[in-house]
Amino acid sequence: MLPAAAQAAYETREGSAAPETAIVIGIQDYDHVSDLTNTRKDAEAMAEMLKTFGYTVFEGYDLDKRGFEALLRQAALNIREGSQVFFYYAGHGIQLGRRNYLLTSDAELSGIHDLPFQSVTLDRVSAILGGKAGSQILMLDSCRDNPVPQAKLNAEVGAQLYEAREGFDVFRPPLNTLVAFSTSPGATALDGEPGSNSPYTASVVRHFPNNPEEDAMTVLAAIRSDVYSATGNTQVPWESSTLMQKIYLRPAERSLNIAAAEPAATTEPAPASLDQIPAELSLKVPLGRALELAPEISPYVQAGTKVSIVETPSAGVTSLRSGEGSALSLSYAPKLSELPARKDGGQVRKDRMVLRLAQADTVRDVTVNLEMIARQCDLEAGDLLDPQGVGLFRFPNEIDLKAAETACREAVDAAPDLGRLHYQLGRALQGQGRLIEAYEAFEKAVELGHIRAYNAVAYLHVTPNVDRETVPIPYNPDKAFALWDKGIEAGDPFSMHARGKRLLRKSSTPEEKQRGYDLLSRAVELGHTYSMNELGYFFLWSGDELAQPERGLTYLEASAGRGDIYGTANLGYVYRDGGAGKPVDKEKARALFAEAAQLGHPHAPGEIGRMIMNGDLPGSDAAEALEWYDMGLSRGDAWGGANGAWVALNRLSDRVPAHAAAVRAGKAMALNDPDARAAARELLAGMTGADIAAATQSVLRGLGSGIAVDGQFGPASRRELEDWARKAGLPATVPEDAVDQLQLAAQVHFALNPIRQDLF
Repeated sequence: MLPAAAQAAYETREGSAAPETAIVIGIQDYDHVSDLTNTRKDAEAMAEMLKTFGYTVFEGYDLDKRGFEALLRQAALNIREGSQVFFYYAGHGIQLGRRNYLLTSDAELSGIHDLPFQSVTLDRVSAILGGKAGSQILMLDSCRDNPVPQAKLNAEVGAQLYEAREGFDVFRPPLNTLVAFSTSPGATALDGEPGSNSPYTASVVRHFPNNPEEDAMTVLAAIRSDVYSATGNTQVPWESSTLMQKIYLRPAERSLNIAAAEPAATTEPAPASLDQIPAELSLKVPLGRALELAPEISPYVQAGTKVSIVETPSAGVTSLRSGEGSALSLSYAPKLSELPARKDGGQVRKDRMVLRLAQADTVRDVTVNLEMIARQCDLEAGDLLDPQGVGLFRFPNEIDLKAAETACREAVDAAPDLGRLHYQLGRALQGQGRLIEAYEAFEKAVELGHIRAYNAVAYLHVTPNVDRETVPIPYNPDKAFALWDKGIEAGDPFSMHARGKRLLRKSSTPEEKQRGYDLLSRAVELGHTYSMNELGYFFLWSGDELAQPERGLTYLEASAGRGDIYGTANLGYVYRDGGAGKPVDKEKARALFAEAAQLGHPHAPGEIGRMIMNGDLPGSDAAEALEWYDMGLSRGDAWGGANGAWVALNRLSDRVPAHAAAVRAGKAMALNDPDARAAARELLAGMTGADIAAATQSVLRGLGSGIAVDGQFGPASRRELEDWARKAGLPATVPEDAVDQLQLAAQVHFALNPIRQDLF
């Protein structure tokens, strides 16, 4: 009889055995600037070396800006807590102002605003990749010439233009970072003979494998001497280090001898003979960031067993280590990718490896087949750019909130120590307007160290979309700022966006505005469209000396081009009003607002309604405007209710009953927009008490009440409103004023039919 494993393989929290990650990029063929000779060959040589060292390698060649963004996002997704990160770039690099830029294959830099979308900033890449890493190495075999010698470009928050210069400048890397340049600051590096490697990369791939016991700084000193000699005493490689301890590049350990444990009383069965181990193990496990597979083979392992990995997995990285006593850890980290969650679910990933177990003269090879099945919670509520997610994501407007809640509650019950699952449960609850429950889920995720949850909790402490009289989440900007700073330190682009947005919009000093710009720009490096949209908004409409409308337009076009509904809607304003060099084009504005509205934007429908009522769209009438206003109101746009009520009363009174107009005004009053609320109350002040009472009754009927809509708010209507308020968890005391009664009924409506808070 075969022994049973103590437990099955399981997903575990990331720990000290996290695999090392490498990003290797070689750009040789440029669309608009001079091509290079050997950069692809250099990058390929580096990738091969790093693979032999056990790194999970993400490599890309001749990448345009979006390709570079995608590779950075995938690498950032796969970096595990405390791991070592290696970033290698071979291609054109320039200095501009106080920063170093890596040019993507589509770089043209013919306009002054091109820089953010045709290059990548070295210090921001370092901050992004180093957020979760224990240490990082940045290696740049670049600076070969200045491909854009005449370029003058925007590089900071102000309008000043900076001249592009060849070579790289000194920059201060984050703590525990080693930066290795192929040449000294401001100098150029040699490319090498066609078809060969550059002098620098050739020396790197020769010295590191041959000196596995030497630390990186010692090996780099030997490389410097080698390159200086090979280039006729002209090229001097250079390093900058903030390392707090020595780091090494060496081949991965693929064997482990299990030591004898201290004698201890135990009820565990004795290890089985290797003769009993099956030749093949097929394991089904949840898809996770870190999987522990040792329980499946530990029944066959005893003191003196040698465990080796003789065939490595192709779609992930595995590592062996010993724990306390003779405990074995066989960890596996799948290579994750960003994928939109399919509506039919079913994401399954497979991998295999071969282990060799040896005891005395007995040797057995075991093929381990892994089938990793995505949790339904990840499929229903995974978040984009979540640095601790599994890559599956849905945008907020794509989440089936009830299905997501059910799936994530089941997942949390099954794996309560995984912060990701609590965070995703919070997403489902927040979308339903159940903010207290969402806050509790996010707080639990923070407690478990889930980085994205920092921003979620911070948001609920500062957003004006929370009615703090009824939702006991205090306004606490100090806590929000502290959480955002933790998220920024850990590399979360959403925390960068939120903190950067507030610094840029609300700070009074140039230094704070510059920091806000830097944080938003760091998020842009990962393709974060909210940050592109925010920078577009700022440069277009900040109204101060930093306004640069054409620069802002560049950001909005990039945001909209990536499918961001807020960038699309903001482009609608540009074409509606003209500006940034664009003429007024009402039809194009309408099309942009309609596109954003179709994808769930809460305010875009109301903008079309306004354009119709202002006479900007010939052929459209008040009835169509009312439809757009009603769409906005259904999504929580209070002005959709106030304006819709006005249209119904003043333009469509022959078709829309007065009490139906009052319903719209009442719902506007129940939403958290003081100006729209005041406008709605003013409209209601001119209506009869019977119409307002009928509106209250109509709202109750919409909830499922059987009350008649007769305009008489008597004892039966009062009891119905009390009962429905109680069901909604609101105070059941009915006010005496008719308008206040309508407002309470509308509050009940939104409590039971919550708007998507996560879309504001």
